[in-house]
Amino acid sequence: MNSFLEKIRMFMYGRNGVDKLSFATLFAYLLINGIKMFFYRMPAIYYTMWAVALAFLAVTVFRVLSKNLDKRRSEAARFEQFLISINFNGMMFKLRKKFNRLSMRISQFSTHRFRTCPQCKEHLRLSKKRGKRKITCPKCGRKFTTFIPF
Repeated sequence: MNSFLEKIRMFMYGRNGVDKLSFATLFAYLLINGIKMFFYRMPAIYYTMWAVALAFLAVTVFRVLSKNLDKRRSEAARFEQFLISINFNGMMFKLRKKFNRLSMRISQFSTHRFRTCPQCKEHLRLSKKRGKRKITCPKCGRKFTTFIPF
């Protein structure tokens, strides 16, 4: 097994390898390939999407195996500037925060209920005590009433 990995390592020496742009083109390939499955009854759309997906895969393989490092690095830098211009990292941070909050709600569903303060929009974790509850928000101090049905 080690000799096989060593052969791969030697083959990839001096090549571009995988970077963010390669991941983006691979993701585009997988996305288009998945969407194309919904159009299997429309051959024109299906095969057009298949060709576009295949082009994205070819670009991915070309970028990973390319030995022209200066050109690939300049492409990657332009892609990085594009990501900065659309605030991609900020969007991913917000998405990750929402996903973490959702996973916390799911994991603690058996013991807690979650509500949002109507004034400051702070997320509050309440014990699973059923019925009408009077709550004071720890952030803004507003008192409000909520109902926990189950």
